[in-house]
Amino acid sequence: MAPETPPLVSVWMTTYNHAPYIAQAIECVLGQQTSFPVELVIGEDCSTDGTREIAREYQAKYPTRIRLFLPPRNLGMVPILEPTFRLCTGRYVAMLDGDDYWTDPLKLQKQVEMLEADPTRMFVFHQVRVADELRGRSYASSVPLPPRQGRAYSLLDFLQPSHAVVTLSVLFRNRFAGTLPAWYYQLSYPDLALLILLLLDGGTASYQPDTMGVYRIHAGGAFSGLPPAVS
Repeated sequence: MAPETPPLVSVWMTTYNHAPYIAQAIECVLGQQTSFPVELVIGEDCSTDGTREIAREYQAKYPTRIRLFLPPRNLGMVPILEPTFRLCTGRYVAMLDGDDYWTDPLKLQKQVEMLEADPTRMFVFHQVRVADELRGRSYASSVPLPPRQGRAYSLLDFLQPSHAVVTLSVLFRNRFAGTLPAWYYQLSYPDLALLILLLLDGGTASYQPDTMGVYRIHAGGAFSGLPPAVS
């Protein structure tokens, strides 16, 4: 039997008490239409609402596409990132929390093509919609940074107060070989730090105006008290 083709993209997902949402998050990954293999790595942090059981069911159904990290005790929102990221073997990594989802089945294909076209481009990100379940409304997220048609963003752009990139929109070049600095996992909200690390050596980032995902604000969300442009 020929060996399986290694995944080009790893989807890095962590989840806790997302039972009402996790199936949609998993399905949107499985539904991506790509010319390359994609793996889904799920870190399930000892949920109390049946999330782990749902993740297990999907992994049993798609054993070659889904990998699980199942700690025996709750680690916490940031600590679970480290062992889950170590399992991401793809050349590129997309981030998606278990209560968010993608709406465009070509999201990963479009973003990989952008990264493949320019080796100096470290990550790409796109527009999203916010589904605010607490207030019963839906709206477009803030435009991250001043739009630049055909122009790249640099590290300096992401150090400005106006920076706002929604995590679920990011696909990045996996230049860390599964290991981020120890201090990264000591930050309360490390998402921006990851983007900065990617750009430290002079790389660039690009924004896609296509709306390709939904960020949820809900009572059980870890970030629901933050501005809606943050995930």
